[in-house]
Amino acid sequence: RRVLAEREEELNLNRGKHEGKAQHSTLNRARMNPFSVMGDSMGAFGKETSILNRFLFPSPPTSYSWSSFEGELMCIVGREGNIVPCTVMPGTCTRPPGDLPVPFNMEDPASSLVIYCHANGEDVGVLYEAGHWLCDTLGVHVLIPEYPGYGMAPDSPNELSVNRNIYAAYDFAVNGLHWNPKRVLFFGRSIGTGPAVKLASELECGGLILVSPYTSVKDLVSQHAGIFTSWLTAELADLYPSDACMEHVQCPTLIVHGAVDRVIPCDQARKLYKRAATGQKRLVVLEGIGHHGIDLHFAVAHECPKLFDLNAQPRYMDIDGYLADPAMQGDTVASPVPVFDCRSRTWSRPTLERGSIPFLRQPPEGSAAHGYQPPDTLSEPTNSYPSTGPGTQPGEMGGLRQTDANGNTTGYIVTDDVLLAHLKAEVSDERLEFIKARRSPQKSPTSRPLDEPGFPAGMNLEDLGHEVEYRTDASGTVVPRASTGPPSGPGGAASAEPKLFVY
Repeated sequence: RRVLAEREEELNLNRGKHEGKAQHSTLNRARMNPFSVMGDSMGAFGKETSILNRFLFPSPPTSYSWSSFEGELMCIVGREGNIVPCTVMPGTCTRPPGDLPVPFNMEDPASSLVIYCHANGEDVGVLYEAGHWLCDTLGVHVLIPEYPGYGMAPDSPNELSVNRNIYAAYDFAVNGLHWNPKRVLFFGRSIGTGPAVKLASELECGGLILVSPYTSVKDLVSQHAGIFTSWLTAELADLYPSDACMEHVQCPTLIVHGAVDRVIPCDQARKLYKRAATGQKRLVVLEGIGHHGIDLHFAVAHECPKLFDLNAQPRYMDIDGYLADPAMQGDTVASPVPVFDCRSRTWSRPTLERGSIPFLRQPPEGSAAHGYQPPDTLSEPTNSYPSTGPGTQPGEMGGLRQTDANGNTTGYIVTDDVLLAHLKAEVSDERLEFIKARRSPQKSPTSRPLDEPGFPAGMNLEDLGHEVEYRTDASGTVVPRASTGPPSGPGGAASAEPKLFVY
């Protein structure tokens, strides 16, 4: 301690008098606790490498796969490229009988969306039935993002990586589903209350629900391993200081805790309740209940309608609509389930076989979602693409064939411009085939060959199919169609590009 204090004093003298307040504050912290100064220098490295991560996040055996929960399992890609499995569970409105509007549909969708931050001994598969129970009981939509290292989520779990995954779910709700942030609720249980409090203190949201919360990891560890051990471990990284974050929580807050909880003492829930800055808060302590028990969730279901307005704005999540909208399609992720990429805010339909592992892929420059400039010559779309490096090769319809690391085809990327050129070529080919059929008298007894009288001399077959339009007049003679001029474009300019109608 003396060496750290002397070293801090030397640094303070070199910084100048105008930084005096900040210098004394750092020096006082070093004198009171030398580990705090070391923790500042460690920063994110300490949070990612802390030995406590093994204690806080003991990931259980995987209970699901990428082929589970068909229609309810999604892949979310965070802004840092983190892949997040997430179950999306739609709910229906549950208004009390005396509060039914007229007209009222019992199948009206839910109004609020709950992001559930689960405990450290369960994954998304274990919580599948519990998530549907919340949908049916509270009348809400539920998102359950997976923690890194849990289930099918890659990476290793720590405070920063877990926060990133849960933030990706919030990003998906706000920017993917275009949900009103004031209709988003964070629900945390046990270790999940840490990230729930953290994000609720920094992001706009409509409510915070905490079941069996803790004030900080340091306080949690000190209950089981003593103060000295918590100093040597938790203080270096300052993991999940929920007590400090609660001072910045402005949304309505519900806290539920068991009175005889031996894992996280109930006193920590009382401290968080006092620290909450919002005036809309409620603390429920259940006598005779420990850390686990369905009664905790029953209490949530009983108290939530009193604190949160869960039926104000019914709305469907409409994921199928977003997946069907061509303007929202991206091509940055190959996945067996629907994907939302928070980096580009685009959706992707499933492109891999069920059960396959999603992976990020570099989109070609020809992607419509990444500012692709179409080639000048649309008549030869197959050869007009610029080189985009390994993994992309010209494919059908002029698109680029996407391959994985083993060279297997994962799909084709075709822009609207290439598709339009392909359709034009198909229409032209069909017209040529029709004209060729009329040259042969065997095709139909009513067809006339082109060399019969009535066709203009020197008529070029290719011109007939591509450049010039002909019609049959009243006498049965094939004559060029009268030109009425091209349609006028914006500003009175004539557009030389013919319109293409596809039925």
